Amino acid sequence: MLAYKVGKWRTLGLMARFAAEPLTAARNAHRAFGLFIRADYPHSTAAKPRRVFMIADAELYKTMLSDTETWRNVQISATSKRSGASQRLSYGMTRLRGERHEHYRKLFAPPLKRPAVMAMSPEMARIAAEQVASWPLGAAFPLTEAAKTMAKHLAIGLLFGDDHRRAMPIAEMIARAMQASWIVPTPAFFRWLREAEGQERAILSWAEEKRGNKDAQDILSILVNNTDEVGKPPSVELIGGIVSFVFGAAYDTCQNALAWTVILLTQHPDAMAGLVAEIDAATGGRPATMNRIGTLPLLDATIREAMRLFPPVPLQMRRATRTTILGAEPITRGDLVLISAMTINRDPSLYPDPDSFRPDRWATIRPSPFQYTVFGAGGHMCPGVTFGLQMMKIALATILSKRSVELSPAARIAYRTRVTLAPIGNVEVIMRPRGEAARSGRATGRFRELVVIPALT
Repeated sequence: MLAYKVGKWRTLGLMARFAAEPLTAARNAHRAFGLFIRADYPHSTAAKPRRVFMIADAELYKTMLSDTETWRNVQISATSKRSGASQRLSYGMTRLRGERHEHYRKLFAPPLKRPAVMAMSPEMARIAAEQVASWPLGAAFPLTEAAKTMAKHLAIGLLFGDDHRRAMPIAEMIARAMQASWIVPTPAFFRWLREAEGQERAILSWAEEKRGNKDAQDILSILVNNTDEVGKPPSVELIGGIVSFVFGAAYDTCQNALAWTVILLTQHPDAMAGLVAEIDAATGGRPATMNRIGTLPLLDATIREAMRLFPPVPLQMRRATRTTILGAEPITRGDLVLISAMTINRDPSLYPDPDSFRPDRWATIRPSPFQYTVFGAGGHMCPGVTFGLQMMKIALATILSKRSVELSPAARIAYRTRVTLAPIGNVEVIMRPRGEAARSGRATGRFRELVVIPALT
């Protein structure tokens, strides 16, 4: 496959649109020019080519993610000085390579494997039920804040030693860092640069408390009480970067996925009713533990479909570490490739009616990780897939088994694309006691650019 070449000056317009609204810019570019695009910068020359490639093709994605030595993950964000705390804090799992990457994947595997995650199920259900019980009844309240708080409590309680005193302030700083990180520096980015040193100090201080206190289920304890791949104590960069990455991945992606799923269900009352009936039949009023809900087909399909439409990380970036070939295009060392994960997830040949929420499609499809780009793929696939899916299933099943959910009439939902894809705006819901009918209200706002919402009857 050859890339469609976008000329130098047209690239300027593409860059401006991308900076303003990246998801729309990427989708429109692929609609106009195809699934493989080469954009040459205005200062590019034959002797010194300067270009960026864009892909929205599952086979090209597979080529890249199957060769992690050639294609290095890079963050889609502005950068600060190399010696600063913000640079060190960006050194997460996706930045590790070779022996170091394999070492830390193996080190963190035990608490994230299925047996350990399944053992967390009763505690997950307890925490989720406790959070739902604290939500007001009959009054509009912010769904995004409720989902964020629930996800933080689950991540801290199950992966970070239940140390809320230490973890909560760090979680807030990590959240601000993720909101501020984008290719175009914003005031929020510069505010976070000033806060980065405080975030690093808080993590390192927390790490010191964990030294000598081994806990096989505590990610930070595992990190600081083991050596790195060459037998040395973990560096400041490793501790700050891995904690920021794992903590952020454990709750930020899940909170957004949970919020998007609830929003979509309020707009599809038939899907909501079917899912509630399935959950009720499985739980019978008992806690939504995995032995009761783990194999529910509609619950699994609902979550997968919501994450297909609103993937936690909708855009990814890779840099070539050496000369290679991508498709039929020669790639030089240093070339960047922007991956439109959201567009790959909407390939109409695999997902008919791709912009619609249709959980029923999952009864007949089994896409590969390269066709369903929610958790990454290949050697750097997210190690917390099992934990994240279980967390989502228990949280959603707990909400729907205890409450009837409706969207507030005043809700107006937009979205923010940074590292993750988050709902923003007036995202309010109303929780009603089970047995009391929830009212169906049409959602408004810019998020409807990304999904087809049927007319409510």
